[in-house]
Amino acid sequence: MQVENYQIITGIVTAIIVLLLAGLFIMILVTYSNNRKKKFIQEKKSLEAAFNEQLLKSQLEIQEQTFNTISREIHDNVGQVLSLAKVQLNILDQGDSLDKVLLGDAKESVGKAMTDLRDVAKSLNSERIQLSSLPEITDHELERINRSGIMLTSLCVKGREQNIQEQKKLIIFRIIQEAFHNILKHSQAKNINVNFYYETDKLKIDIIDDGNGFDKDLLLKNDGLGLQNIISRAALIGGEAKINSIINKGTVISIISPYA
Repeated sequence: MQVENYQIITGIVTAIIVLLLAGLFIMILVTYSNNRKKKFIQEKKSLEAAFNEQLLKSQLEIQEQTFNTISREIHDNVGQVLSLAKVQLNILDQGDSLDKVLLGDAKESVGKAMTDLRDVAKSLNSERIQLSSLPEITDHELERINRSGIMLTSLCVKGREQNIQEQKKLIIFRIIQEAFHNILKHSQAKNINVNFYYETDKLKIDIIDDGNGFDKDLLLKNDGLGLQNIISRAALIGGEAKINSIINKGTVISIISPYA
């Protein structure tokens, strides 16, 4: 009888211990799950805040870049063309007879100035980026570089163009502008080639120059702020940026981003 009672008590104690351990395990599991959930929410909020901050920064930088470009174009292009037209009209005014050839040249100068001003007006339109595709607004930037006479540019699009999320498009465009800025400032290149590859699930953009090249690791370690911005911005939109450079042979910057 005592043996039976002992076995019953032992069974009850064992069951209680098992239940306590199970309860403790469940508590630990729930606590761990809640902590993971909180951490995930915090990380998500942090990423969203970083994305929004980068988006605003990109918008401001694009505006600043646009205004600087407009200022240069008005001063270097429109201003010079109108000055030439003024000289031509003064010569016509001082002449005894109408020089139709010179008049035609003056009209051509004024027409060119009007065309340049229309391009400037388009640049001021903030909806241009929203309404245009990435290849279109990139081509507009390349045309500006071409007009400067500093470098020759080309653009190639392969695959069927697909829509990309509006906010991502803005940041990608700023990455492209940053790459162009670095090339113009440092590379001493003669050519810039930009290739768009519209793949099934992602967009790849190669920006290629035939300039001086550089040691990427050394530059990133010391003062490669422009390259660091390109890499960090690409990561922020769920993509990546790869930079390959060979000294005296040129550089390839590859931007890879999902569409959504």
